[in-house]
Amino acid sequence: MAVTAICLYYLALTLQTSPTQDYKMGVSRLTRLAILGCTIISAAPVCLAQTTTEIGTSPISTPEFNVMGFGDIGYVSRDGTDEDGFYVGQAVAHLTASLDDSFGVFAEVSVTAKDSGYSIEVERLMVKYDFSDRFKVSAGRYHTPIGYWNSAFHHGAWLQTTISRPLVVKFGSQLVPIHFVGILLEGSLPSGNLGLSYKAGFGNGRHANIARAGDAGDINGDKAWLLRLSSKPKKMFGLEFGLSYYADEVSLPDSPNVDEKTLAAYAVWTKESPEFIFEYIHSEHELVTDSSASGDVDAWYGQLGYRLPGKYSQWKPYARIEKTDVDSSDPLLGAEGLDYDAGILGVKWDFNSYAAIKAEYRNEEYANGGRENNFALQISFVLAKL
Repeated sequence: MAVTAICLYYLALTLQTSPTQDYKMGVSRLTRLAILGCTIISAAPVCLAQTTTEIGTSPISTPEFNVMGFGDIGYVSRDGTDEDGFYVGQAVAHLTASLDDSFGVFAEVSVTAKDSGYSIEVERLMVKYDFSDRFKVSAGRYHTPIGYWNSAFHHGAWLQTTISRPLVVKFGSQLVPIHFVGILLEGSLPSGNLGLSYKAGFGNGRHANIARAGDAGDINGDKAWLLRLSSKPKKMFGLEFGLSYYADEVSLPDSPNVDEKTLAAYAVWTKESPEFIFEYIHSEHELVTDSSASGDVDAWYGQLGYRLPGKYSQWKPYARIEKTDVDSSDPLLGAEGLDYDAGILGVKWDFNSYAAIKAEYRNEEYANGGRENNFALQISFVLAKL
């Protein structure tokens, strides 16, 4: 009843306030409606818990509902530009509901600062059923399991060591499909100490805006598919190897379709002392109507971090190098100017169990541009865990 009262009170405020009051409060009516929706969703398990329903002699268990939030705020100084300043990063909510021992629902929603306001995005949304450790099936919107980083570190800068993701897998990247909408099968494989597992997906490919997935449906009749095999040797904690393959046919406005094939390989060791991540991604693109019109993309990065011992264990210095080369003849990406070369040095200070401060020096060179020396600061944190 208390949750219901809060919902009704907040709804009344939303309907009564004027646009002028919205401006003074710094919160738009749309934002409050979004918060209201999240509140109602959060209240659903409470309402369900107030009712006991039985089918035969077996009671329906009350769903377990959890919320985790992340956020970050930072400062960037860009060499040779007037773009220095503070920024508000993403505010992210992870919502999980376990409807029974085998069936669950997960959602990830982000709010991102833009020049003209804030955008709300459903980053991940899926339902999942676990038949066994060897066979699990889910459907929805995912971070495409290409390589390692994209499906290991999700929205929420606190989850990763560095301030930002590698360029090749940054959110909004055109280099690889960051999101995938479809069906995913996954599970472990009988392999003894090798700790083999698999992921296999089938679904919509890229949208006409190639930085986006086909959320509302595939734009052509050719579905994308992917396969990833990984190994976590049981005698080497934190060590993981993986190999993945992704294929799709991309439709572009006023242009022939492009075949896309992507191969990725990675090796990681996530013991904190040390943390080592290496990933290589190779893509081939060619016109469906003319196989001679083709090009390649090669991108890789290597990251090394080390959490200091003893009384300095809150500190974790790190370094990363990145390189991306795109053929100018590539029919999908050749005209985008995506070549990139960077070296990063930084340190992460976990001054609190739920917050960290990161400082980075970045030496970067973009296509058709000079080399820049940039400096960035960020505080990232966990907003809530219920």
